[in-house]
Amino acid sequence: MPIKLPKRRPAFAPLNRLRSGSFAGGKKGLMLSLNLTAMVDMFTVIVIFLLQQFASSGELLFLQKNLKLPDAHEAEELTDRGPVVTLFENKVLWEGKAVANLEELDEADPGIPPLIEKLEAVREREQKLYGKKENEPFKSHVVIQADKATDFQLVRKTIYSVNQAGWVHINFAVVGVGTGAEGEEGAAEGEEG
Repeated sequence: MPIKLPKRRPAFAPLNRLRSGSFAGGKKGLMLSLNLTAMVDMFTVIVIFLLQQFASSGELLFLQKNLKLPDAHEAEELTDRGPVVTLFENKVLWEGKAVANLEELDEADPGIPPLIEKLEAVREREQKLYGKKENEPFKSHVVIQADKATDFQLVRKTIYSVNQAGWVHINFAVVGVGTGAEGEEGAAEGEEG
């Protein structure tokens, strides 16, 4: 009989066959497969959401082309968002569209009726959406951005209209002067109550 060298044998081959077989007792193998496509999609959505949230701080949505905001030495970053009312060239703009003109408004009327209607509609929609009651104070904010050359009578009528529509928090958009580097522009908030 010829003499042979022994070959290598796996030490636990029968155990591995028993674990992966039908009599394994419900134990799973050690290798797990991950669905990378779904995970990459989820992380992409999260990254896009975070970029949108951080990119919008301090910026106004509807800034007119030639609008020059007033300067303010004590300015803070605008954090509370809401509808943007723009006063430019003696016109009242709602989301970039003209709602009223100073020449067309009645001087005896302290408010701007089309603006009151728009703000009341937004307030009612938010109250229905978030389940707020009618007798609770409405805590949302309105942002007013007015050009330096805007007549103060129009600013006063706008503030009155915002209050008549049930909004009590008014933020004024301004350019911060002396709050950071020289010439740095930003939005500030001024609370009117």
